[in-house]
Amino acid sequence: MSVSLTIMLLCGVLFADEKTPATLRVAALLGPSGIGMSYLFTNTPDVGQGTVVSFETAGSVDILLPKMLNREIDIGILPPNVAAKIYNVNSGSIIAGAIVGNGMLSLITRDASIKKLSDLAGKTISVAGQGSTPEYVIRTLLAKSGIPADSVTLDFSVPTAEIAAALISNKIDYALVPEPFATVAVMNGSTGDKPVIRAILLRDVWNANGLGTDFPMTLCVVRKEYAEKYPATVRKFLEAYKTSIQWTNANPAEAGKLVEANNMGLKAPIASKAIPSCNFVFIPADEGKQSIEKLLSTFLAYAPESIGGKLPDGSFYFK
Repeated sequence: MSVSLTIMLLCGVLFADEKTPATLRVAALLGPSGIGMSYLFTNTPDVGQGTVVSFETAGSVDILLPKMLNREIDIGILPPNVAAKIYNVNSGSIIAGAIVGNGMLSLITRDASIKKLSDLAGKTISVAGQGSTPEYVIRTLLAKSGIPADSVTLDFSVPTAEIAAALISNKIDYALVPEPFATVAVMNGSTGDKPVIRAILLRDVWNANGLGTDFPMTLCVVRKEYAEKYPATVRKFLEAYKTSIQWTNANPAEAGKLVEANNMGLKAPIASKAIPSCNFVFIPADEGKQSIEKLLSTFLAYAPESIGGKLPDGSFYFK
């Protein structure tokens, strides 16, 4: 082989490795899931080679997901079970980039006698979201704690956004909610001789039952086609996202202002107060595989169809 041909082939390999996209389109969910990304909305990351990064918000998973499937969004935020289901039933169209939020579920109540799950025997708990992480985590933990399933009633009749107000007004006595709803309830229910308290943090019970130190609630996900074509760009964005989360955790007051300024669905005081309890983390997907699988196994036990009938294979985890 001639020297010139060898050089041409090497150049071809180098240029192939340096493929860069014109755009990177990112979407955050309104509410707590988007808090950790609000810094990037104001401080647009440089992912290299002139790629234009754009951000938008989506009011719900039902709005964000179709945009990803229609290639209108390249990177987004989804609950682990939704990401797994789409991967399993849509030819691996979406993969996990990182865990960006761990367990932030609290059992809130005015009843100071509640110290452990067994204290809830005979009680009715309003749960935020039927068929989602709160339901299957509490069912799993009740079973692991040896508490008969029929001794605790799970009530899904109160909309998640109304649970805090219902607890504060004594319409309900016990509730299982994520952030910022727990923070809102504690803030607004702090008066009187029986203030609203976080009686149980479910991640502590998860850990105590040998299921892992924590469980994921939020994943940063990437269109598989985009990740395969532009892995370097995705890695640079994920590094920027990691920085954003670290800054958010370290600067809750300033982060709260950005959340409100970027119309992320929360007022600054509530966002700032909730951040320390939101359990924002950044764990690369391949490093968090075991944690993700532990959570998905709870869905597999109670509602296999909710994750597409099986645990996703290794290709689900971006490296």
